[in-house]
Amino acid sequence: MSGKPRLHYFNGRGRMESIRWLLAAAGVEFEESFLEKKEDLTKLQKDGSLLFQQVPMVEIDGMKLVQTRAIANYIATKYNLYGKDMKERALIDMYVEGMFDLNELLMTYEIQPADKKEQHFANMMDKAENRYFPVFEKVLKDHGKDFLVGNQLSRADVQLLEVILMVEEWKPDIFVKFPVLQIPGNQARGNMSGKPRLHYFNGRGRMEPIRWLLAAAGVEFEESFLEKKEDLTKLQKDGSLLFQQVPMVEIDGMKLVQTRAIANYVATKYNLYGKDMKERALIDMYVEGMFDLYELLIMYFIQPADKKQEHFANMMDKAENRYFPVFEKVLKDHGKDFLVGNQLSRADVQLLEVILMAEEYKPDTLAKFPLLQSFKARISNIPTIKKFLQPGSQRKPRTTEEDVARAMKIFRS
Repeated sequence: MSGKPRLHYFNGRGRMESIRWLLAAAGVEFEESFLEKKEDLTKLQKDGSLLFQQVPMVEIDGMKLVQTRAIANYIATKYNLYGKDMKERALIDMYVEGMFDLNELLMTYEIQPADKKEQHFANMMDKAENRYFPVFEKVLKDHGKDFLVGNQLSRADVQLLEVILMVEEWKPDIFVKFPVLQIPGNQARGNMSGKPRLHYFNGRGRMEPIRWLLAAAGVEFEESFLEKKEDLTKLQKDGSLLFQQVPMVEIDGMKLVQTRAIANYVATKYNLYGKDMKERALIDMYVEGMFDLYELLIMYFIQPADKKQEHFANMMDKAENRYFPVFEKVLKDHGKDFLVGNQLSRADVQLLEVILMAEEYKPDTLAKFPLLQSFKARISNIPTIKKFLQPGSQRKPRTTEEDVARAMKIFRS
């Protein structure tokens, strides 16, 4: 496909709005095909346009990209809104992931039940004023530049402005306490060398994909486990956690938070992110689908007892009828040993991880997917990965009810 990018979504903000903002900021004209009825979505699903049967979808440079983050990553890279090097990109990813967290709260307000709206509003304004905007106020102050990262416009600046204006629609005087948030900057960072150090509780959760990537790259890492609430509080108070949350990884003099931002940096640093922009876009798109499935798998154990059976059925249905068929077809169409290009990428590593997790719940889940069975055997035998799969490695065992109880005491007590 040539010409202007074409955006497929309903005629509203939702998950497409941040993509519109990026294209507009880059001065790129685009066209939109609005979904006006169920049949419009069904047509895209049936003609193979939607990799995971979901919109937003953007047609650009001969590709049909889905998954908001994957699309935004490609556009930001293509139009020079993604920093000048890996470190700037890591900062941008980290800031943008925080904005996505806040944006999610803002977007979901209208779909709350009437009796939950007031509580949701109070929560999202509290998070805006006390978690997210103080971070960016400090980043700008410490960086001392006109922009959040480096000294030129990036997607972080564009998406921060978007979220600022959205919040002002709810509360026009919210920036009274944030005088510096009228411009966008970076953060003074201490030096840190040696092995990457991972800060999280001693369990899988949102750190496990990062452990997998480092292990696949053959990188030794150290871990500082949070064992009680005070361990988390200490990191929050000493300024180590940009958005007051873990996982956090100390690497190359940075303290990176937000799982995707960390994984993006690690994959780029260790050559697990494709050879060019197009390969990177495919990797992003596949990985975002894996994150969707991974989220279902890790959330199983925190479901109330009366919801567990329903959640289990839903996640296995999604695995076997939405996600694994996609990757079976990708492998068949690509005809190579790997999902993208002809070398190992983060997409292969993270697909193996999610396959093994799904098999813990249902050992025969790959019965209908012969190519995924071969893929699993092949990737499992890559020396660095084979080592990570051995007993005694830093790979975490299957999550138990006891793990969840320990984590709750740290994060929610």
